[in-house]
Amino acid sequence: MGQKLIIPRANKPSQVFTPYPSNKWKYIIIHHSATDQGSSLAFHKSHLAKGWDRGVGYHFIINNGHGEKADGFIEVSPRWLKQQDGAHCKASDMNTKAIGICLVGNFNQDKVTRAQMDSLVDLVRQLQRYYHIPDDHVMGHGQVQGSSTECPGKSFPWAEFDHRLHRR
Repeated sequence: MGQKLIIPRANKPSQVFTPYPSNKWKYIIIHHSATDQGSSLAFHKSHLAKGWDRGVGYHFIINNGHGEKADGFIEVSPRWLKQQDGAHCKASDMNTKAIGICLVGNFNQDKVTRAQMDSLVDLVRQLQRYYHIPDDHVMGHGQVQGSSTECPGKSFPWAEFDHRLHRR
């Protein structure tokens, strides 16, 4: 179907996910879960309980190590595997054209872990390269026009993220 992307990881096994040929993906939206722990399955159950018929609204979840998954572990959600619209950002119709990445944690209070930042930078780079997504189309949920949220949190380290993303 698509080619496999290998995300390099120092001292950890590489993670592999499949990018799918598509002209659909034009943006990458970064979120925080605003929870201490979580996983694709936990968010799936929570989103189903909210009435979202397809469950977890994000395409990728990056864990913080406070649950069953390792710090920095990237979970690929069923939405990505099925190439379905997201359910993560209604503003500016982003659900239909943006890849949603959720980092587990509340970045109004806590800090992004080093492993999460490493994984986020690697994942965003790979997605940008494959889908030709420009830098100005990578943003936080709260930066989307028409959005009224602080997501991915007041303490999200934008300067570090931008610096690392451009240090290729």
